[in-house]
Amino acid sequence: MDRITFSVNGEPYSAGSEVDSDETLNDFLRIRLNLRGTKYMCKEGGCGVCIVAVTIPDADGRRTTYSIDSCLTTILSCQDWEIITVEGIGNRQRYHPIQRTLAKYNGSQCGYCTPGWIMSMYSLLENRDYDVTEYEIENSFGGNQCRCTGYRSILDAFKTFAKDTPKPSLDDIEDLKLCKNKRNCNKSCEEDWCVVPRRGKVKKIYLRDHKTWYRVNEINDIFQVWRNEGTDSYMLVDGNTGRGAIHIFEFPRVLIDISAVYELKIHYLDQNLIIGAGTTLTNTMKIFKNMAEIYEEFSYLQKLYDHLDLVAHIPVRNVGSIAGNLMLKQRDMRFQSDLFLLLEAIGAFLTIVSAESTVDVTPQEFLSIDMRGKIITAIKIPPLSNNYKFASFKVMPRSQNAVAQVHGAFLYELDPNDHETVKSARILYGGLSKTFTHAYRTELFLKDKKLFENDVLQGALKVLHDEIIVEEFPGMLSPEFRKKAALGLFYKGLLNIIPAELLNVRYASGAVDLRKYRPLSKGTEVYDTNPVLWPLNEPMPKVEALIQCAGEALYVNDLPTQRKEVYCAFVTAKIATGEIGHIDPSDALSIPGVLAFYSAKDIPGKNILISGRVPLYDPQILLAEDRITYFDQPIGIIAAETEVLANRAADLVRVTYKKDNKKPLLDIRDVKMFDPSRITLYKATPAEKEPGVDVHSVIRESENIFWQYHYTMETQSCVTRPSEEGIDAYSASQYPDMMHLAISELLNIEQSRINLVIPRCGGAYGAKITRSSYTATACALVTYLLNRPCRFVMDIQPNIRVIGKRLPCNLDYEVAVNSIGEIQYLHYNLYQDVGYKDNDPVAFLAVPGVKNCYDKSRWNYSVFSVTTDTTSNTYARSPGSFESVCMTEHIMERIAYELDLDPLQVRMCNLNSEYTDVRDVLETLLEDSDYEKRKMEVADFNLKNRWLKRGLRVAIMSWPGTPLVDFHIYITVYHGDGSIVIKHGGVEIGQGINTKVIQTVGFILKVPISKIKTKPLDVASVPNNFSTVASRTTQAICFGAIKCCQLLLDRLAPVRDTIKDPTWENLVQAAFEQGINLQVSYQVNSNDQEPHRTAGIALSEVELDILTGESHIRRVDLVEDVGTSVNPEIDIGQIQGAFTMGLGYWTTEQLIYDKETGQILTDRTWNYHIPQAKDIPIDFRIKLRKNHNPVGTLGSRSVAEPATCLAVSVAFALKAAIAASREETGFPRNQWFNVDGTYSVEANVLHSQVRLEEFLYR
Repeated sequence: MDRITFSVNGEPYSAGSEVDSDETLNDFLRIRLNLRGTKYMCKEGGCGVCIVAVTIPDADGRRTTYSIDSCLTTILSCQDWEIITVEGIGNRQRYHPIQRTLAKYNGSQCGYCTPGWIMSMYSLLENRDYDVTEYEIENSFGGNQCRCTGYRSILDAFKTFAKDTPKPSLDDIEDLKLCKNKRNCNKSCEEDWCVVPRRGKVKKIYLRDHKTWYRVNEINDIFQVWRNEGTDSYMLVDGNTGRGAIHIFEFPRVLIDISAVYELKIHYLDQNLIIGAGTTLTNTMKIFKNMAEIYEEFSYLQKLYDHLDLVAHIPVRNVGSIAGNLMLKQRDMRFQSDLFLLLEAIGAFLTIVSAESTVDVTPQEFLSIDMRGKIITAIKIPPLSNNYKFASFKVMPRSQNAVAQVHGAFLYELDPNDHETVKSARILYGGLSKTFTHAYRTELFLKDKKLFENDVLQGALKVLHDEIIVEEFPGMLSPEFRKKAALGLFYKGLLNIIPAELLNVRYASGAVDLRKYRPLSKGTEVYDTNPVLWPLNEPMPKVEALIQCAGEALYVNDLPTQRKEVYCAFVTAKIATGEIGHIDPSDALSIPGVLAFYSAKDIPGKNILISGRVPLYDPQILLAEDRITYFDQPIGIIAAETEVLANRAADLVRVTYKKDNKKPLLDIRDVKMFDPSRITLYKATPAEKEPGVDVHSVIRESENIFWQYHYTMETQSCVTRPSEEGIDAYSASQYPDMMHLAISELLNIEQSRINLVIPRCGGAYGAKITRSSYTATACALVTYLLNRPCRFVMDIQPNIRVIGKRLPCNLDYEVAVNSIGEIQYLHYNLYQDVGYKDNDPVAFLAVPGVKNCYDKSRWNYSVFSVTTDTTSNTYARSPGSFESVCMTEHIMERIAYELDLDPLQVRMCNLNSEYTDVRDVLETLLEDSDYEKRKMEVADFNLKNRWLKRGLRVAIMSWPGTPLVDFHIYITVYHGDGSIVIKHGGVEIGQGINTKVIQTVGFILKVPISKIKTKPLDVASVPNNFSTVASRTTQAICFGAIKCCQLLLDRLAPVRDTIKDPTWENLVQAAFEQGINLQVSYQVNSNDQEPHRTAGIALSEVELDILTGESHIRRVDLVEDVGTSVNPEIDIGQIQGAFTMGLGYWTTEQLIYDKETGQILTDRTWNYHIPQAKDIPIDFRIKLRKNHNPVGTLGSRSVAEPATCLAVSVAFALKAAIAASREETGFPRNQWFNVDGTYSVEANVLHSQVRLEEFLYR
């Protein structure tokens, strides 16, 4: 019986008929081998947590190591692979230098994404023989995402391995290489298990799910399989990365692995460059680069290389093939294939082979060919003389790893005599419509015309404007933007090829492609530390950093799979509002391996997600019973033997509805217009003084901001198991008490029968306060009803659709100001969109943020709650305060525009004089940032450049820290060696709570921190705890730990008096012998903590491409008052991460709803874009201002959330850049324009309002 053979971390393994077609390498590693260091989240190659290294022999026997996404790789594709996971490069016996370095630089916070980063870096170094530059390193992580760190610390750590940076000795790295001679290895080796491919018989494997897998070696083998099996249901499998772009519901009957077909991998040069269609994108790029360097007629391929560097990311390009990419385009004409665009633009041909014939066709012709029983075998790339001028562009919402919103490629053949007259033109676009690719009429218009004349340019733009067809694509930016950007790309392409002497120098900046050319980034961090206090105030790595970097830190989904374990998935409603008619799960239950379907009627206790017995909360249902209140509301639960089966079966449950005869109300503006009865006043605060009389201007305005998905790298996750008493539950949650109660009431069993454990969270940001109860209650229900272990890890799509987001807000205000911008009165009405139910109270957190750092004595402000037809929104990093602080900053910005004043001066004249800490950080920033000088530099740059504009803006905050605390802390000392264990009611979510409490205990007890450990939270040891929220939990836990230490020291004092200079160990042993209790506890509550505020300021400078809307953040200066920091390094990391999350909110993250149905359309990594490593500030400077906080634990202040608010400075800077362009278009410099929500590429282009008549050469 045929099997697929490979190795994992040096051990041989094989796979065959026991697997099914859905089983990926990730599944095999995690479930069959229990190698849980490799994670998964998106299952579409977008997040990077699943990355592993593989060493694969090529056709000549040479072995190459590179990174791949294990979630996309079918296990049966791994023939002859050496697979290396994070466990295979280093562990606690000997950590790899990459692991140690990342830990040292605090490059890990929650740690869930960390193994993927480690393996990407390891693969890069192995692939390049440890010979890489800083720039190459920074450019290599398009496939990795991190929501916690803000990337700065990761990049700084990895750049230490660059050849242009002083680097550590790599001897130990060489020692850890699994094969010392991979480059030249061409035979099997006993010591280092590897196999060189042997071309032999075709492998045929009958899979567990009744599919058939073939592994072929020649093109003829493919046709033989087709002759034997037919062509009614088959799929050619090479890299299989296409399943990440276009999801496959179920694989066809026959799967043919063609990755070993040598003929599809070769390349050679005759008149054309011939490249095998199975060549990976990585190898295609190498070929292009080499050919461009060697042959002048192929020098244009360097531009294709630069463009392909923006396609997907390295792990996808390492295995994704040319033909695979093109087949995706044919399968879905909306697919924005950069390869198709480029190949069609340069006049390439595709060779297509069938059993009857071989034909060469253009990529455009290929789209209409029936490819059943046919295969693309080669690509023919033509040589081009110097008479040809080529340019291409890709407009993306972020710098890497994003599909094009619109992309264009342009090839002009110019007359060799004058180099201006067009002999032919090829103008190609993608991302506009399913059918429009060639601008044929514009190509014809340009023929025989002088390309670099203004009248020709304007004429071509008019033809192109009328010719372009743009369709509405679900989840993509608007047709209006894509059309305007397409016209901008046409102009940008011409600016790239026009001779410099024919171009006005002010227009030259339009040729710059910000996505292809970004300077190397850097960061500086400045803080004070006092070694006398260490370990308190010591800048040290997190105590979990190394185990996170080695994949040894366990998360909920890392619990080993148990026998008879089942998996869950929600069945969700496919209407926004209405009634459930009938639910029919029969189609789902007919699938082998699908075990059960449960609805609300199957719940033995209360149908609740949230218990009303928790203070501040009202009950919320888990499963809809009759009434549907939002699209994708859970209405049932599927239980199945595999995760894939559960998710597949959930889509097969048939539900009939009685749909409401109305459109859903999806945002606050809809509610105000159509149903204002949904608006409820939460609190109104009257002004303390009468309005001022020095009124120069009165401004009335409205602002809107929208949702933000938390994007935890670990989605909502829970594992439940039957136990002796009832149920063991392991959950990723911030709120153990909430979850404990919800499970108890749902199952109608006592809390004492439920043992809840929370090991840690792989990111939280508020998403796991109440929303984690979705998976916990559903998972517990299945375990209870089936009496089997159950695992519920939500896929990213249901996670986005079902779970609430950051609350959208609307602000209506009227403000009167004098001539210098001082507020005379302000009427401020803030409306918060709570979703269909106001269940997670956020309004009370918004109120103290309204005043921010300003004198509110003449302000009347009210906060309202608004219900909409969306999922119940929830807490997100700095909930309430983020929205109110940023809205207040908008008002200050608006005043500055109205009066044409410096926005910083407007803010300064409205500051609350009592907030001296705000004044301190402001003066520090002015001193360090060269503000006045840079203002003049920005103005000068904008004067000299028409199409690149810069903006420089500030944001200030006084962030309110609310003391929401109620936690238990236990400290246990072991008499045998004096080691210490701490158990507390806080949850480690990446904020460093365990590290800080260990530092605190070490400081108070004067014990080395190596003797102190923390243990995961369980409700038996630390019951009835409040949630880990509001950036106050760490301070509260440290306060409780201090109290415990004081109790312990009091007990030890009499013993200490009887021993001369005792060691800690001797003291503890003596106390034990005297019967003294060595365990202490304390319950810290709100009476132990006082409110305080955190001051901060950020100055952001951006550079904006007016033609595409793309931007760089050139520099950010940020000063934050953290008080006396317990750990400055951790605090720096929290600030970087918080700012970057805010940066995403204002620049790249955009949730798009179908306004007719209420369905979320941006529900994947494919179309919801958090910032990545090349989106952060190019120059990021952070300074911690040390002002001892008299009411904070050990003098510290809240850190984890406040800096999120300061990212609004980037939005203001982008607005300033847009305004600089608008002024040249004819708008007044100080004219305000509303940008609702994200300053996306769309918003930046459309609000610039550039006219086509402005596209000129001179």
